Amino acid sequence: MKKIDGFFLFIVLGILGIFLYIPRIYSGYRTLDQLQNEFKTITAETNQLENQIKDLNYQLDNSNNHYYIEKIARNKLNMKKKNEIIYRVIYEEEQD
Repeated sequence: MKKIDGFFLFIVLGILGIFLYIPRIYSGYRTLDQLQNEFKTITAETNQLENQIKDLNYQLDNSNNHYYIEKIARNKLNMKKKNEIIYRVIYEEEQD
């Protein structure tokens, strides 16, 4: 009779222990999932910033290149040379 009582007590304590630790295990998995999502976000942001750094380094390297300076002046600053005529094509929006 005592062996059965001890075994029963062991089983009850084991089940009780499992139910007490399940919320902690679930909380750990939730935290892990949040950290993985944060890691993905930070990795994507890092890649974007690296691309911006490459672009800025390219602009810095070409800052003394006359072709690059002219391209920036024409496209971004809307400048033109003396006695130069600029034609722009304006498209009408399609109407249904």
